[in-house]
Amino acid sequence: MSAVAQIAFAQGYEVSGCDLTLDSPYIDKVKNLHIGISEGHNSSHLQQVDILAVTPAVFYQNDTHAETTLARQKNILMKWQDFMGANLHKNKYLICVAGTHGKSTTTAIAGLLLEKAGLDPTVEVGATLKDWHNNVRLGQSKYFISEADEFHDNFATYFPDIILLTLVEYDHPEYFKSIDNMLLCYQRFINRLKPNGIVIYNADSPMCLKLKFPENSIPYHLSDFPEDLRLSQPGNHNKLNALAIIRLANVLKISDLDLDYTLRHFSGLDRRLDLIGEKHGKLVYDDYANHPSSFSATISAVKELHPHARICTVIEPHTFSRLRSLLPELPDSVKLADEVIVSKIFASRETDPGDFTGADIVHAMHHPHALFLPEFSQIISHIVSQKSDYDVYLIMGSGNSHKLSKQILENL
Repeated sequence: MSAVAQIAFAQGYEVSGCDLTLDSPYIDKVKNLHIGISEGHNSSHLQQVDILAVTPAVFYQNDTHAETTLARQKNILMKWQDFMGANLHKNKYLICVAGTHGKSTTTAIAGLLLEKAGLDPTVEVGATLKDWHNNVRLGQSKYFISEADEFHDNFATYFPDIILLTLVEYDHPEYFKSIDNMLLCYQRFINRLKPNGIVIYNADSPMCLKLKFPENSIPYHLSDFPEDLRLSQPGNHNKLNALAIIRLANVLKISDLDLDYTLRHFSGLDRRLDLIGEKHGKLVYDDYANHPSSFSATISAVKELHPHARICTVIEPHTFSRLRSLLPELPDSVKLADEVIVSKIFASRETDPGDFTGADIVHAMHHPHALFLPEFSQIISHIVSQKSDYDVYLIMGSGNSHKLSKQILENL
């Protein structure tokens, strides 16, 4: 939302906003533009307002709030994605990056590629790029790159010229209810391509292959990765992201020099295998991973960087429904970790059902050294008590685990 607020402001909209807390680094980026931000939600915010653009999480947390209720009555309520699709994308050459994993990284690299090529894109991405110190780039050209999220059909108002489809796996069970519903959502999005639009897709993803693409679409396989290309980020998942960018460069006729420079010098995103620090020879990494295949890819990437290291992995599960629906995938996802610690579940937009906890997740992992420690304080105490055993601490989750990673580093 902070990226969209910045883009709207740059396009000439009068922008204001509100949030429950005002200590987020993303909000700081909006405040720096002197955009007014209020703490808390109140229907008084809607005076002289034409559009109330909200995160879809609002509909799960409090769908009868006075502010959204009044906005519905005034017929001015919409998701921020709908606002962007209907207004900010207008008259743009739209490149959308979709898929269960890799969206933010691929969107970021696509933005850096077009920037390097002098195409001056506007870029909206769901994480902070270290190169830009922001989650947005404000360009002046026709090119607009958007991270396109499948949850809640968030990309349903986008009309892309190009779709990069990174990987499709079952996710957001609380919304989709079934794999077929999720695939239908993706198919509707693909069907919204502009005339002669192109899908660049991961042909190693079985669920991608269940979708129908235009005849001019372009597949890529991990086996296509150039042997002489050395990426700045480890892991096969990043090789697949890079392949999508290579195909995009070909479509846009961007030079090999610009492409090679971008892929080799990408400095990464915050919370994507992010090295928080080193203390007493121990490394602490923070990552946004919240899905079994993301756990697996991230642990494998750490192993690639540190092949002889002993790894303690800490997972803060995100939402009750996600891992509950994917329990059979957990054993393979963490098998490369030497120890796995699972905290209590971060509810996010969900309500605790009362019959599923991190202990159930640990049981499903079938890992010989997995344990459930619900509180961050317990995790820190445990790590401090046996810190000589491990070389790397990998903390994963998309809730509050970024705070835990810093606390672990401080206490080593």
